[in-house]
Formats: sequence, C-alpha cells, structure tokens
Amino acid sequence: LQFQVKLQDQPLPTAIGEYKNHPLYALERHLLKYQAIYPESAAILGYCRGEAVYSRDCIHTLHSRDTWLKQARVVRVGEVPYKMVKGFSNRARKARLAEPANRDQADLALFGRWQTEEYQPPIAVDGKVPRNEYGNVYLFLPSMLPVGCVQLKLPNLNRVARKLNIDCAQAVTGFDFHGGYSHAVTDGYVVCEEYKEVLVAAWENEQAEIEKKEKEKREKRALGNWKLLTKGLLIRERLKQRYSTK
Repeated sequence: LQFQVKLQDQPLPTAIGEYKNHPLYALERHLLKYQAIYPESAAILGYCRGEAVYSRDCIHTLHSRDTWLKQARVVRVGEVPYKMVKGFSNRARKARLAEPANRDQADLALFGRWQTEEYQPPIAVDGKVPRNEYGNVYLFLPSMLPVGCVQLKLPNLNRVARKLNIDCAQAVTGFDFHGGYSHAVTDGYVVCEEYKEVLVAAWENEQAEIEKKEKEKREKRALGNWKLLTKGLLIRERLKQRYSTK
C-alpha cells in the first residue's frame, strides 16, 4: 500500500517500456489478447509520446461464452462481443480447415464480466435430467447442478440405470487439452434425486454380484492350479518308482 502511494505521488513515466506491467498505469499497445479497456469512455490520465495513458483498474480480462460458462456465468441475451480474436477451439480449427480463406479471421467473441450474469441451472421434470446439446450435464461448479438432481460418483452407474430404465447423464466437470484437441473430463453421473436410493442400492447389489463372480473365478482358477500340481506330482512319483525299480 505504501509502495502504491509513493507511485501515485510520482509523475507519469516518460518511457513507453515503463508502462508494461506497471501497477498503476497502462497503454493500449500493451494489452494482451484477452484484455480490453473498459469502459470505452475510460478517463485518460495523460499521454506518453502521443499514446493515451489509462488507469490499470480499467484493464479487464475478457472470456468467451464457453469460458464464462466454466465459471457458472452466461452472457446476457443481446450482448454484443466486446472484442473479437482468433480462436483455437476444436470447432474454430475445423472451420478454418474447411475454409482456408478464413484462416486469419477473428472468429472468437469475447465478453467482459459486466456483460454476464449468474448461470441459472435448469429444473428436472418428470424424472428426466436436463441435458446440454451434447447429451451430458455441464457441472464445472456445484451451483450448476440441475434443480432436483444429484451427482453420484459411482463407476458404470449408467449401465445400472439403463437396466432400470432410469434417466442418467454424465457429469462434465472440465476439459483436458492433449493430442492437439480438448477432451471432456467427466466425474460421475447426474440423476434425479427421487431415484438416488434405488440406483445406489442397485449399484451396490451389482458390485456385490461382480465381486462374487470374481471370487468364484479366483477359487476355480486356484482349484485348477492345485489339480495340475497334484497331477504333476503323481506322474512324477509314478515315473520315479518305475525307473528306480529298473
């Protein structure tokens, strides 16, 4: 705090390079790809070699619709992108491959926090889990869980739900970038809360049955190994007796 007070008491820097990463002041030329000055009518504090100097408080980080959604926020209807940049999502890359002429086109819309509002999770109706366009549920934050639903982190729960004809959707909690593309990261399943107890009980029964079958396989394999060992010992003993007599 004392350091900032001292800086405020000093005159504006006179060299362009001093504004880069300066704690109080900024030049438009130093903005990063996902940064912008807001509001557009931000006060100009002075000039450095003809370039307007702005307060660092006016520099904001922008995000795409998808990135805001990961923070449980959505862009309000009717909002115009505050900035357009070249995107690198799977969708954007495929579009550029299909149309080489648009290779350098700024195709990713960016928005500021002031253009967004909190995400309102959908409501489950008639035992059906509300899904996105990909057939799963975005659950980047707990607040995004659909109303009337629960998240169950049980492996292969969808198989049990299918047998019981109960609606069940994968929970997408993030994205992992590898192999040149982003891939969804899932963590459990989302089901309507009225089916929670039934599904958990059915899943536990299936796990017990699977464990029982695995145990029977292990016992059968062990018994088979003992039979082979015993048979081998008997053959060895007979051969020993036969040749030792001779």
